[in-house]
Amino acid sequence: MGQVALGLRSLVFRIVVFFVMAALLAWTLGGTLWPRPVSAIQRPVINAGGSQWGWKVTVNPTSLEVSYQLAERRDGSWEPVEGLEAFHAVRPLVAPTGALPSGVLFNVSVRGRSDQPRVLAIGASGRVVKASD
Repeated sequence: MGQVALGLRSLVFRIVVFFVMAALLAWTLGGTLWPRPVSAIQRPVINAGGSQWGWKVTVNPTSLEVSYQLAERRDGSWEPVEGLEAFHAVRPLVAPTGALPSGVLFNVSVRGRSDQPRVLAIGASGRVVKASD
């Protein structure tokens, strides 16, 4: 019985050392042992209302889902627009042309998980000011 206990203790010790070393290697290489969502800004971005706007694309490696959020560049970093949910599919941003209603910076074409494609109007505050079908 003593030999089995010593063998199990040795095995547990080796497993713990393995995971500690793997975690240290992953941390040193700038990663992690467990995947986490990865985000990037989709190009092209547009300039409207004195700001840069772009789609923040997030890939979740555990669920294999891709989502898009409208983001504004503030102080060198991209911040998602508050109050606007993530979308399943989007069209590339297009710089505003022609006459838009008062207070509207640009329009975006989006589609959620289960709804039909729609067009949202983004106002100068970065919020949805008018939705049209």
